Amino acid sequence: MTKITSLMASLALALSASQGTTVFAQGLPSADPEQVDMSSARIALLDSTLKHYVDSGHVPGFVAGIARHGKLVYLQSAGWQDIENQQAMQDNAMFQIRSMSKPIASLAVMQLIEQGRLNLTDKVSQYIPSFADMEVFDDPRDFNSSTHKPQREITIEDLLLHIGGLSHRDRPLYQSRQVRSRADTLEQLVEKVAAVPLIAEPGTLWNYSISTTVLGRIVEIVSGQAFDDYLQAHVLAPLNMPDTGFYVAPEQISQLTQIYRISNGALVREPEMDVPITVNPPLKEGAAGMVSTVPDYLRFLQAMLNGGELDGNRVLSADSVQQMVTDQLPAAVLPISLNPPTPMADLGWGYGFSVVIDGTQSGFTRNNGEFGWNGSLGTFSWADPETGLSAVLMLQVQPSGAFNLSALFKSLAWQAIID
Repeated sequence: MTKITSLMASLALALSASQGTTVFAQGLPSADPEQVDMSSARIALLDSTLKHYVDSGHVPGFVAGIARHGKLVYLQSAGWQDIENQQAMQDNAMFQIRSMSKPIASLAVMQLIEQGRLNLTDKVSQYIPSFADMEVFDDPRDFNSSTHKPQREITIEDLLLHIGGLSHRDRPLYQSRQVRSRADTLEQLVEKVAAVPLIAEPGTLWNYSISTTVLGRIVEIVSGQAFDDYLQAHVLAPLNMPDTGFYVAPEQISQLTQIYRISNGALVREPEMDVPITVNPPLKEGAAGMVSTVPDYLRFLQAMLNGGELDGNRVLSADSVQQMVTDQLPAAVLPISLNPPTPMADLGWGYGFSVVIDGTQSGFTRNNGEFGWNGSLGTFSWADPETGLSAVLMLQVQPSGAFNLSALFKSLAWQAIID
């Protein structure tokens, strides 16, 4: 256990950590804030505010970046990648981004749809035959209840929108059936998913789920490539995202950020997963399995803001990108909610991203049409087509919403706009 007080063992060491270690990180071209109508003074306030939480020992460390109109105006690291070994945070530190994997995986699906190799209306069973035999719980609260055949089968669109009736890898249903293991392959996982009854009729309930991981298996089947190989060839390499993938390779170990839990006034290091993030896992989880950096993820968001292109490399058409970042949910499933079930009346869902549909319902300033998503270990991202602003904050901390830092970061970034 690492006591918060031990983080401040020496003033000199703490100051060194709060400054972070600046290293070369391939990213967007940089500009002074005023060149893109942002305030240097307000960005300095944002920076000092975030660093206060590190200097106070509340969080181990972070990397944050802000871009506007394709120009990077802020990239800072502070704190520790590894407290025990006193490794300072770097700008190119690698984080487990968990659910921020979903938009990247969904882009791969949209590429195949755009090429006519896959259709939104296709039944999942066309690619994974066992999905034709799925049942629906009569009472989804009772894992032993009777079941019935669904009124219709799950489609590709259902999976993209999380309305197929599947559950989440961390929910009791899938945990009790041991559905998800990083030691399984995608092929093994989808067969386990197909063997568990649905919690709702397809198309009738938005339930944040394992759907995007199932889509990864469909990408493999349709493309004939392993999912990670497909992403590398068609998404990550074209967008020049060298530090994004499904594990931290040996040559990247110096970039690895450790995970800490805030518990009773202490930062406690979380144990490794059964298949550590430093090991190439059999399971390539499109829903939650990727690692990335702030510079890499800002490049991904900028490609989406550019309508599917970055630095002359096009990964998707503007029309298909627009589908990804436009709410596609049936009105009957709104408002959506996570667990615990708190309605998010400001948000809808596109083909891979959350989308703001009513900014007046948000707890902070948001424009309708803003898109993005977060990760369960403290990573946070958004992009706003109206202002041309994109931003990423990455931490590795539990609970992920500690000190409401993501909302604070967002509010201060918004206030830095001066036009």
